[in-house]
Amino acid sequence: AHFLTEARYGGAKVINIAPDYSPSTVHADGWLNPRPGTDTALALAAVQVIVAENRHDEAYLRSQTDLPLLVRSDDGRFLRGADVRRDGSEEAFYAWDPRAGAIAEAPGARGASATTLDWGGIEPALRGRFRVRLADGHEVEVRPVFDLLVERLNADSTPEQAAAITGVSAESIRRFARDFAGADAALILSQYGACKF
Repeated sequence: AHFLTEARYGGAKVINIAPDYSPSTVHADGWLNPRPGTDTALALAAVQVIVAENRHDEAYLRSQTDLPLLVRSDDGRFLRGADVRRDGSEEAFYAWDPRAGAIAEAPGARGASATTLDWGGIEPALRGRFRVRLADGHEVEVRPVFDLLVERLNADSTPEQAAAITGVSAESIRRFARDFAGADAALILSQYGACKF
């Protein structure tokens, strides 16, 4: 715990998210107290603010997440190699290459031909609706995961909606999201256990 205090001396900001005003909270710079079991609603609303205000890093999303991967509109599954080629792999996935106007195999998956995460100059689309011809000759509409996520966030996870669920004000959620997105480095520390930068 002393590292958190030392980081605060260096300018770090610590926000405690917990329903109770705990001994840890008194040492934090801020406290968000969602109702027990509503932290997911709080997190989704923070993501909605970050995306709506364009505070996210699209290059990072393209290279380090599954958000550019295409989802079939007919069955809600990822578009797979087996869908587009008779000998295709169930473990190969695709994104949309806007420059080529076609699908591109996502690198790094178990069934992919490329074993690294390097897209090789392709900037896969994060938004849009596209038509893809399947191996059986039928066409299907596909969309990137990010496009589906944004649609869902805007429909179900605004700060106002989250405020009604969590009890945390919409403005507090917005301030937290902006601070988190604006940090030079942000760390979610869950009970001093698994962390994600």
